[in-house]
Amino acid sequence: MSDYFDSLASTWDDNPMKVERAEATAAKVKSIDFESYDSVVDYGSGTGLLGVQLRHTFGTVHLADSSEKMLKVAQDKISKAGLDNIYIHHIASLSELPDQHSAIVTLMTLHHIADVKDFFAQAWQALEPQGTLMIADLYKEDGSFHKNQPNFDGHNGFDVVELETIAKQTGFRIEHAAAYYEVLKENNEGNEVAYPLFFFVAKKLT
Repeated sequence: MSDYFDSLASTWDDNPMKVERAEATAAKVKSIDFESYDSVVDYGSGTGLLGVQLRHTFGTVHLADSSEKMLKVAQDKISKAGLDNIYIHHIASLSELPDQHSAIVTLMTLHHIADVKDFFAQAWQALEPQGTLMIADLYKEDGSFHKNQPNFDGHNGFDVVELETIAKQTGFRIEHAAAYYEVLKENNEGNEVAYPLFFFVAKKLT
């Protein structure tokens, strides 16, 4: 999928919905009481629409993505603004992060990851004790969300109860899971449909 996102990098920030979605997610992140505010990883960060907004909340922000061109846009943004506490990581999985972090947030990324159980296991390893994992993604849908992406081979959203089960089995405590935003898109019949997103928060148990 990195090639697909590479092709969208130069115009990604031009979409008002993506900007608004990132702002809504940042607001949810900022409403949480964290055990530590040392560092946050925005995994699947793209151009940094979400992560850059967290620069005053955490000591350091780490933008991690598999798309080199998305990260190039993010780096240009960081350099132009003179931001000195945001770091770029061109990686394909959380296991490639060198250190543990206070928090991990991922926005519309999990449904692109084939092995969800492995994602939770890697997130657990990448978090400090009592670290917080935040997932913002689609509720289970009929597959129409990605109708314009013929090569999409990810998940058609999620049953949040199933995610809670996986998280608990991995060693997390569920803190919060609820709808918070809607993406409006045309479905297969050409009708505008609201695709709700959930915000899921879990804390690493030690």
